[in-house]
Amino acid sequence: MAEWRRSHGWWRWLAIVPLAAAEVSLDGCLTLTYRWLIDAALPRAEWAAAGRVLLLLAAWVGLVAGLAVWRDACYARLIAETLGRLRQRLFDRLLGLAVAWHEEHAASAVTARFTTDLGAVEAVLQAGLSGLLLPALSGLMGLALLFWLLPPGLALLGLAVWPLVLWTPRLVAPRAVAADGAREAAGQEVLALVAEALAAPRVVRAYGTEDLLRRRLTAGLRPLTVALRRSSFLSGLVERTTVIGIYVAQVSAVALAVLLVRRGELTIGGCIGFLSVFWNLGWSLVVLARAAPLLVAGTAAWWRLRDLLAQPEDPLLAPGGAPLGPLRQGIELRGVRYAYPGRAAVLDDLNLDLRAGELVALVGASGSGKSTLLGLLAGFLAPAAGSLRVDGVDLATVDRRTWRQQLGYLPQDSLLLGVSVAENIRFGRSDIGPAAVLQAAAEAEIETVVQALPEGFETVLPAGGGRLSGGQRQRLALARALAGEPRLLLLDEPTAALDPITAAAVAATLARVGAGRTTLLATHQLALVTQFDRIVVLAAGRVVESGTHRELLAADGPYARLWHRQAGLAVAADGTSAVVAAARLRAIPLLQSLTAEQATQLASCFQPRSVSAGEVICRQGEPGDRFYLIAWGRLTVTRQGPAGEVEVARLAAGDQFGELALLRDESRNATVRARGDGLLLALSRADFDALLQHAPEVRAALERAAAARSDPDAVNPPDELAP
Repeated sequence: MAEWRRSHGWWRWLAIVPLAAAEVSLDGCLTLTYRWLIDAALPRAEWAAAGRVLLLLAAWVGLVAGLAVWRDACYARLIAETLGRLRQRLFDRLLGLAVAWHEEHAASAVTARFTTDLGAVEAVLQAGLSGLLLPALSGLMGLALLFWLLPPGLALLGLAVWPLVLWTPRLVAPRAVAADGAREAAGQEVLALVAEALAAPRVVRAYGTEDLLRRRLTAGLRPLTVALRRSSFLSGLVERTTVIGIYVAQVSAVALAVLLVRRGELTIGGCIGFLSVFWNLGWSLVVLARAAPLLVAGTAAWWRLRDLLAQPEDPLLAPGGAPLGPLRQGIELRGVRYAYPGRAAVLDDLNLDLRAGELVALVGASGSGKSTLLGLLAGFLAPAAGSLRVDGVDLATVDRRTWRQQLGYLPQDSLLLGVSVAENIRFGRSDIGPAAVLQAAAEAEIETVVQALPEGFETVLPAGGGRLSGGQRQRLALARALAGEPRLLLLDEPTAALDPITAAAVAATLARVGAGRTTLLATHQLALVTQFDRIVVLAAGRVVESGTHRELLAADGPYARLWHRQAGLAVAADGTSAVVAAARLRAIPLLQSLTAEQATQLASCFQPRSVSAGEVICRQGEPGDRFYLIAWGRLTVTRQGPAGEVEVARLAAGDQFGELALLRDESRNATVRARGDGLLLALSRADFDALLQHAPEVRAALERAAAARSDPDAVNPPDELAP
């Protein structure tokens, strides 16, 4: 209703009511005509009067028919316009929600609002005229005619049965709405499984996992089938209880009419009119009852849409504050703290100075706060405590739009639209002309590739940039970041999904375009940033080290440990194979008790496993029998919770997961997916057991180390960078 009132022509919805009432009035006219013909006209042979009445009825039928056609056209237009505005409002709301909100909600659950829920609302609107409004008006007309045809006392007696008819469905309807919500949740789970299977068809075919995926879908369909059966039954029960009650009411009406005629309190014409009214009234309720399942689904969907529309808009998007001048001196962060809703602080008492024109690498383990820090600098997030100053001006006091205009942002996943290459580089900024687009492409070293496309910069790309390789997509996204000549360039793991050769080439480009421009690169790949002006090391949301590559290695602190950890993984130039050093294995807390000889033997047991975007490495609830090291690439860790699947961590080159799968036959407590192409080194429990079968003292030491872990088999970030 609120959406209808917001429309510019909300009065047109009200205009539908009298047009519908005109059609319903025909029932009343016919009922009164029946009584008059039977009681007066026919017994008295008043043929002329009967003819005039019939002519008036025919004229009224023609007029009502014309009005009904016009009304249906108006109604169809209103539905289309209303749904269009609702879709626009939903999309605008999604664009206006905080970045943190999007990161905590699965994309499949959000898109379901646009598909399943909007479809349910559309179905209610489509049936609203014939299935709801007309029967409701017909019912009101029937009530009025009952009091017209019968004395008030008898009319009330005739209506006494209807509260019983309408009361029973009210007992079932709330349970039906709840069951529909459960069906929707189960349907989203199945949708996620289907989307996952279709995300990487080459991986599915290469590994021959069709049967596995079929079994997973079969398992997912069981709860959906149960929920759908319950929802359908309860929705149908709402209709069935109403229809049964109406049959009871109809039989009661016939008995009452016979009794009234026998007692002389009702004429034959009045009896026919009374039964006609009661029949129409009952039929109106039948139609309303049949629309009940549709209304139940639409109501549940509407409440979900209302919940989304009620989400508060990101206050960081609101205009206000003084404009911020160009960055000239630097950025200061003092005592900065930030925590995502319902989680521990990601950044806690962070202090950092960034000098203008400085090329800075931001490194640290997964979960140390690198991406969150970039989000604060970009103005996507606001610190819960502390201050972020640009040239001495607190960012909280300025118009953040003038700050974002100075930024170039290159995330892990580049968003490429299904528009031309030039439009992808402009990305909606009309102030960037053809010359600036060409210059940005040249700086990003993508100009030659673009010019080789069929229509050059005017070539329309598939959504996601399917024609381009991973490195080319990142270079195109870099060109977008450079097109506005930014004062601050923020790069969030831009090479994490690239093979080693491509990553090195892109990193060289990043270092070149970042020289002389304030640049902050968050990365796990330390070998790519050894020549940066400064490397800042984060751990547990704080800066624990800062300096050049040589200075940090000489300090032999957290950075040096991380460097040696990554150096222990040697990846082939083409990214298809890798080996792990024995020292790297002994650096893992769980494997510290291995001897050098045992670690060397164990290192030879690791097998390379290439992964593709969207591939599931392990799933929550499945048996764990392998330990993984990430040679290159990036992974996402999610857990199933009450609100659906929630991302809990991101892993990259050098990270590991599943250590306890080597010792214990336990189910995985998280799902790990590849965010892009990559390479893992996998060690099976069988190979591990073969190594330790003659070393019970080592196994005992490993078991003690495993018992010290508070969350068995959890995916934990490496602890080498703990302050």
